[in-house]
Amino acid sequence: MHAHVQGLARLPLSLLTRLRLVLLGHEDLAAIVFWAALVGFCGALASVLFRDGIHLFEILFTGQSISLVHAASDLVWWHRALVPPIGGALAGLVLHLVGRTLSGPRPVDYMEAILVGDGRIGMRATVLNSLSSLLSIASGGSIGREGPMVQLAAMLGSKLGLLARSPVPRLRLMVACGGAAGIASAYNAPISGALFVSEIVLGSTAMESFGPLVVASVTASATAHRFLGVGPVYVVPHVQFASNWELIFYVILGVLLGHLAPPFLGLLEYMKARFARLQLPLYWQLGLGGLVVGIISIFVPQVWGNGYSVVGNILSSEVVGIWLLAVLAAKVLATSATVGSGAVGGVFTPSLFIGCAVGALTGEVLHGMMPAITSVPAAYALVGMGGFLAATTHAPLTSMLMLFEMTLDYDIVLPLMLACVTAHYTAKVYRRGESVYHTSISRGISMGADDDWRLKTVELLVKPAVAVVAPTTTLQQMFAKLPNKPVSRVYVVDGDEITAWLDPRDLLERVKKRQIEAHTPVESVARPLNFTLAPDMSLCAALDGFLREQTTVLPVTPGQWRNTLLGEVSRNDVLLAIQDRLTFPK
Repeated sequence: MHAHVQGLARLPLSLLTRLRLVLLGHEDLAAIVFWAALVGFCGALASVLFRDGIHLFEILFTGQSISLVHAASDLVWWHRALVPPIGGALAGLVLHLVGRTLSGPRPVDYMEAILVGDGRIGMRATVLNSLSSLLSIASGGSIGREGPMVQLAAMLGSKLGLLARSPVPRLRLMVACGGAAGIASAYNAPISGALFVSEIVLGSTAMESFGPLVVASVTASATAHRFLGVGPVYVVPHVQFASNWELIFYVILGVLLGHLAPPFLGLLEYMKARFARLQLPLYWQLGLGGLVVGIISIFVPQVWGNGYSVVGNILSSEVVGIWLLAVLAAKVLATSATVGSGAVGGVFTPSLFIGCAVGALTGEVLHGMMPAITSVPAAYALVGMGGFLAATTHAPLTSMLMLFEMTLDYDIVLPLMLACVTAHYTAKVYRRGESVYHTSISRGISMGADDDWRLKTVELLVKPAVAVVAPTTTLQQMFAKLPNKPVSRVYVVDGDEITAWLDPRDLLERVKKRQIEAHTPVESVARPLNFTLAPDMSLCAALDGFLREQTTVLPVTPGQWRNTLLGEVSRNDVLLAIQDRLTFPK
């Protein structure tokens, strides 16, 4: 690189031009990495602001914002019973107003947001739905905050993709980057954030999509947890596993979790159907769901909120025995009432809560029977979190990595792998193998089925050509006029007809070696135009052209013996469009 910069110094070029030339030929890499990182940064800011919004509304509802469960325990019973229905009614009123003021609102579930056909997400609907979620969560609704956090980040990814004038496949990728950023900033799990979107939504870990997801996840996690100082979600103790024979018990735990997850998902669907059958306005419907939570919380205040603090209590063995079983049963009922009423939020965190409680109960029984060869209940609780998550999402790899990132304890890997895979395969036997996100993903894909948004040709991938010069332009003038971003091809255009193309990196090297002069006209060193794309060319034919030409960008002309330059198409966009064609509902 040092020699490269020295070679540039021989040219009478500005410093800005020299810096631009260093990155010649990497326009796809530079653009995608930049926008993915920006999406990750904005997604982290949105997540932190949403978290702060929850604390603000907690103060309004309870007078404190230390912990919802702590606040619920300090309130008198009638106050504890009234807060969830009031918050639910207000949240339903916001949703009611959204339905009345917005025509054709975008889906609020972030799975649908990532899968929606053209990648466009309405900001107004997203913000209002996030406000509804704030009211539900801050008033004690038993639902996760990761859903609206990811939805906000995905919306910002959509807006930034539109700002960059991205074609449909790349716009959807920016939305997916927002989803990954939301998960990463919510749980401080950058690997899991990227893999979650790849494994569950996109159904592919191809580097064309997975690489940007990693960039967005890392940026979001670093922004939220390193720069803004957001602490870990769970305080996880270090646990030691007693013996190798104990691995058998973790397989048994996985089987148990795999059998319990489908009834839990079935209960959620049953409650949704029961609430829908009441045909109540949304404010009454969500208020009724909050009333159920309020009544339960009179006896078990631990059902309030997402349960982060209660999970910490379970891991530290502060909630045990019959009381732990009662908390588990109450949490399942409260979650089903909140989700069934239509509250906006996620079930990711409640799944971790249930897995933790079931694992702890299993560990108590096993450790009480065989203390010499079994670990403490906290070990089973941690493994149970990953196992139940794998059973509900059917994403065992994401579940393994998420728990590993939360604990940073390698000793947990072997039992965690066994439990997650066993729970996944056991749960796949039920409900036609459908995960908790099956309805959202199917509905998101069916939304685009009417107009078949999956591209067949390159027409919607065409972007304006980055660099165009006249035949008489000198090399020095061409280098000086290059845009402020990397360029791999410069097109020679006479009038509006493309006649040839130039490789600026190759020409730069030749000028440095004094093989050609900087004042040479480009027409004398240009390369002939052997292949161009046409707007109606199929994706597969276009990919064949990229492979044959060994390039990252190709020009587009109308064909029919006409060489009018219409624009250019990136190889990465073609690969993303082909990936869309190969993605099916789970």
